[in-house]
Amino acid sequence: MDKVIYKGLTLSLVFFALALSCARAEAYELVGLPGSTWGNATYDADGISGAGTMGFLRQGIDWLRLPGDIKLDTYAEYRWLLRTKNNAFYNSTGPVLGVELRHSVFRLGIDYYRQYFTELSRTSNNREIYLDWYYGWDLKRFFSSSYFMGLPGSTWGRLTYDMTGLNGSGAMGYVNQGIDWLRLPGGVMFNTFAEFRFRGREKNTRFYDASGPAVGVELRKWMFRAGADYYWQRYPGLKLTSNHMQYYVTWYYSWDLLKK
Repeated sequence: MDKVIYKGLTLSLVFFALALSCARAEAYELVGLPGSTWGNATYDADGISGAGTMGFLRQGIDWLRLPGDIKLDTYAEYRWLLRTKNNAFYNSTGPVLGVELRHSVFRLGIDYYRQYFTELSRTSNNREIYLDWYYGWDLKRFFSSSYFMGLPGSTWGRLTYDMTGLNGSGAMGYVNQGIDWLRLPGGVMFNTFAEFRFRGREKNTRFYDASGPAVGVELRKWMFRAGADYYWQRYPGLKLTSNHMQYYVTWYYSWDLLKK
């Protein structure tokens, strides 16, 4: 079974590389070659999660534009999810292959994830259906004030249906509202924010499910954000509330290889 899976992944990646070559040779007029990377490094002073990092690196192909300005995309991705404490059903890495429909702030798709649980020395071949969204705004246009430079906010979320039954259905995301107070030397923006976060799934939930509000301070420049927040985090499976500081660095960068 593993040999078949490896062959499938290899053939898919070869096809992906050939598609890129064809696009560069203009043998087929693709809509785009979008890619992106997102990740963070954190330290939670709660004794539950410890230090951690999560993120992904993705390269996709936008094959065509459907009616309603919907783009059809296939992609290859590498994900990681790691932390130092209570990590048995948390720490995992692996490659992903997927297909999705993208419109406005939404992404609807299905992917295959070869997930290796590092602490369990166990590999899970997952298939999931998902719906992602991201939307950002700035409320400053509704206010006139010289005390701040902006009122940026955003929401991100992900709904999943695990077709293999390992983790079950799940949801995670946040809603954030901030204030840009001033621009520091070097073009660094100083921001404070309030946020609500949530994370949950049907199975293996004890050290995973968590939700609660957070307030924080952040420095932002280009693709990077660095800051500290105070998080009132409740673990329903543990019947435990952890109020703690978290320190973080996060990044996001996107590109399109068809655009110069």
